[in-house]
Amino acid sequence: MLALRDREWLPFYFNEIFSQIQRGKRLKTADHINGTMPYVSASTTNNGVDGFISNTTGVRIFNHCLTVVNIGNVGKSLYHNYEFVASDNVTALKNPAINRCVYLFLAPIVSRLEEKYDYGRIINDTRINKEIMLLPVTAGGNPDWKFMADYIREREQRFVQRYVEHAEQILHECNSKNVTPLAEKMWGEFALSSGFSIQSTSSSIDKIKLAQGDGMYPYLTRTDRNNGIDSFVCSQKNYALDEGNCITIGLDTQTAFYQPIAFYTGQNIQILRNDNLNRYTAKFLLPLLKNLLTIFNWGSSGATLTRLRRSKILLPIDDNGKPDWAYMEQYAKSVTRQQVQMYLTHVKAKQDYIVS
Repeated sequence: MLALRDREWLPFYFNEIFSQIQRGKRLKTADHINGTMPYVSASTTNNGVDGFISNTTGVRIFNHCLTVVNIGNVGKSLYHNYEFVASDNVTALKNPAINRCVYLFLAPIVSRLEEKYDYGRIINDTRINKEIMLLPVTAGGNPDWKFMADYIREREQRFVQRYVEHAEQILHECNSKNVTPLAEKMWGEFALSSGFSIQSTSSSIDKIKLAQGDGMYPYLTRTDRNNGIDSFVCSQKNYALDEGNCITIGLDTQTAFYQPIAFYTGQNIQILRNDNLNRYTAKFLLPLLKNLLTIFNWGSSGATLTRLRRSKILLPIDDNGKPDWAYMEQYAKSVTRQQVQMYLTHVKAKQDYIVS
């Protein structure tokens, strides 16, 4: 297996590596015309894509290159293997001689700029041309593009193989028979408090009071991203862990996620538990709960635990009029199997892409 520490590394100016270093152009939000062209800005989510536009004048269009954020999330670098419009909050870094794998190798190296710049010290054209990066080199002292590409390919192949093995395990687990369509199933209305234990979390830690240090425990907040996980933290001696296999809810942010393992939380998060809950019944419930939570507006004074307990939800029922947990699990497994089969087919069909 290729290893970074086995190579000699030398410094290079950015303008020695990238033949084109050009900042995007400002385009006011009011001037955006809806379309299909990705618009890349200072966001670090969705690979920097802030929207899709059709503007062709007064813009700068790039493709197959890196971008680095100039302001905001300063220094973050992302690779784009498609044509896009760049805002003035990012600078495009391009070298037509290198391929996708090399760009992916370079992106985290460029992102080291995050350690040097911040909101008060932005990256401008002069500064970025003076920046230096360390790269693995050949015996002649030139950037070793082949090593960089081979290193990324090797790791991509390992990740793909791990995914294939994981997907095949899920397919085996979800080997369910045909399931009755939702429209043909009888449904009943239930108060949440009649089917779930609903309570505030045990931890409820203000982020500024967290014990410092990376760790293995998820710290959940009311964010609507990453399954509600803000970070992973070490053991918090003054706070009790909340057990997993539950659904966490942020009322005022209208968020709901299944948590398989023990965790700590920030403030104002509620926990739903039921003896029939597992990752599949939770998968069935989550869209129903999120629809229910739309009645709780952001910051609403009505977003209370008491109101949540009184809220009602429609669930499929069995012959006795009780929630049909077996059906919910089998239906979720059926949907999961379809999704995983689709992903697995796509991955296997695209494995040749890794070598490019």
